Amino acid sequence: MWWGFQLEFKQSLRTKKLWGILGTMALLYIPVFYIMKSAGVQDFTTEEAMSFLIQFVTGMAGFFIGILALLMGATAINSEIEKGTLRVAMSKPIKRLSYIGGKFFAHALVLLIALLISTLIGVLGVVYLGVPLSGQLVTDVLLLNMLLLLAMLQLVALGYILSTVIKSSSSALGAALVLVFVMFLIVPNIVGYMVFKEAMDNPDMSMTELKQLQKDYTTKYLFYVPTSQVGVITGDAGTVSDGGFGDYGDVKTEYKGMAYAISNNLVNFAIIVVMTLLYLGIGFYRFSRMDLR
Repeated sequence: MWWGFQLEFKQSLRTKKLWGILGTMALLYIPVFYIMKSAGVQDFTTEEAMSFLIQFVTGMAGFFIGILALLMGATAINSEIEKGTLRVAMSKPIKRLSYIGGKFFAHALVLLIALLISTLIGVLGVVYLGVPLSGQLVTDVLLLNMLLLLAMLQLVALGYILSTVIKSSSSALGAALVLVFVMFLIVPNIVGYMVFKEAMDNPDMSMTELKQLQKDYTTKYLFYVPTSQVGVITGDAGTVSDGGFGDYGDVKTEYKGMAYAISNNLVNFAIIVVMTLLYLGIGFYRFSRMDLR
């Protein structure tokens, strides 16, 4: 396993994988902070800054980083077969499961490095906007990014399944992009419409009931979309006051933190973990039975 880990990690450092992820994160974070500073948006409280970061990371950033993670996994095996490097690796005294296990841990480390740098950029960005540096800020940003890391590992594992089923790396990339479009855009919008329709049929529904309805539908129908589960968890970092559906005049929010959000949504956290292990198990099994010629 250690040999496979070293090989994949060194390859990632030599190729554009890691630098593409780091560059994407920097391009996502830095301009936003600069624009906000230029517009005079500053002197945030820690709670306001974290609310902004949660919306940003679980929205646009999470979407693009999720694509990168899935594409990374979708070319993990088939590209090695096409280049012939996998046959060379398998000629050494190493088991298949050890090889792919080392590859997965290398991918995890690459993503962890990227997210740690993302955490640093996020903290420096909100400090740049006037937020005092505090233990709560660092802890919550770190918890947010670690949650996102777990979601990305699920997408990497899903990509492994594609990589072992589709032998052409270019075809696997195409299939991964279609899967992203369906998972991140089409199905969540369908589920969102279902929530909206039920809410319209119950005009007396309170904001708390509406939020619970959204959580229930996402948990039930989007259990295979890790970014949606992350959204459910982070949604509880701030609580919304009761109010009638459609009556937003008196709505108030209270920030409670990422630790509270995770502990209050252990089912959704467990779904991410279980689905990651399930995808990994399928991917590892497929690789153990795969014709490497």
